[in-house]
This record gives sequence, structure tokens and C-alpha cells, in this order.
Amino acid sequence: MNPHRKYIFISLVIGLLLGGSAGLFYARSLAAPWTKKSGEIFLKHLDRELTLTEPQRTEIRSLLSANRDKISAYQDEIRKTARAEIRSLLTPGQQVRFDAMVARHDAQSKKREGR
Repeated sequence: MNPHRKYIFISLVIGLLLGGSAGLFYARSLAAPWTKKSGEIFLKHLDRELTLTEPQRTEIRSLLSANRDKISAYQDEIRKTARAEIRSLLTPGQQVRFDAMVARHDAQSKKREGR
């Protein structure tokens, strides 16, 4: 293979890997605003399709909010369980580092969510 083509190919692969990694890294923070607005988007869709009354919109908005809170609580429960299971597989030294990593992650999540 021509050396110039080899360098171009390697550069292309590195670029794809870096781009893909950055996309995966930022996907969660980019999706956060959409997940918070998804209930309102769904409600607008229902309203367009079904021509809801104001009491119906109010009640559906309340249901969507309550269900979002339930989902969030369930996700938190699953996260805690998974972390405990992972922690049980680690050595004491790894557990200390894992706990620090989890604390950093939680702090970053709270900062992103504005809590």
C-alpha cells in the first residue's frame, strides 16, 4: 500500500474514532433537555390529533409529570442496585476509586440538571 494512502487511511480511522467517542460522550447531555420537554411535546401531539379540552390537557399534563417522576425514581433505584453489584465485585482498593468515580459522576449530573 502506498505510504501516503496508509497515512490518509490511518488519519480517517482516528478521526472516525474520535468523532464517534465525542458523540457518545455528549449524547447524554444533549438529550437531557429533550427528555424534560418530551411530556409537553407529547401533549401537543395529543392535542393536535384529538383536540383536547382544557381540563383534559391539565389532567394529562399532571399524569405525564407524575409518571416522569416514577420513571426517574425507578432509574435511580436501578442505578443504585447496579452500583452496589459492581462494587461487590471489586477489591477494597478498587472500591475506594469506584466510590470516588461515582461521586464525581453524581456531582456532574447534578450540575448538568441544575440541582
